[in-house]
Amino acid sequence: MKPKTLLILSLIPAMAIFYGCDRVYRMLDKGGAEEKELVGEILPFEDNEKVKEIQALLKVYGYSPGSVDGVLGPSTREAIAKFQKDQGLEITRSVSLDTWQKLNVFTENGLVKDGELNLIEIQQLLFAAGYNPGKIDGKIGPSTHKAIKAFQKGHNVHSDGKIGYKTLTLLAKYLKKDTP
Repeated sequence: MKPKTLLILSLIPAMAIFYGCDRVYRMLDKGGAEEKELVGEILPFEDNEKVKEIQALLKVYGYSPGSVDGVLGPSTREAIAKFQKDQGLEITRSVSLDTWQKLNVFTENGLVKDGELNLIEIQQLLFAAGYNPGKIDGKIGPSTHKAIKAFQKGHNVHSDGKIGYKTLTLLAKYLKKDTP
């Protein structure tokens, strides 16, 4: 082994003793350390409520994290990576602060509630945008589905009638701003 490599490997335990393991971990794997702060301890094959929240949001936005079981497995990691790529974030497969904020943006503005689409709000926004969803009842019936597709087509996005991240981003522009 090269002397330089040996020196670096011997410094890591010394740094862990002097600075603490968490600080050394943060230096070696910033993304993993951020994820640990946001999500908490992730133990193999044990469910985690924050991970369930992440999985539910990924599923709402049209990504495939696998089962919403609270286990941060390969399917969830792959869905995180795809989400990060689509959002122009650094692809780490870990939930960084930036990833967490992007995942929660529609929770903060009410378009997603309890890990599901807030269909009443979405129907109201479709109506405000000039697309008639029919009865505002929180259900995606034929009229709402038709309004979603027309809205997507009118905003030059793939008009598949599915409400994903892009459609929610466009709908959010029709939210009423609070005026002081």
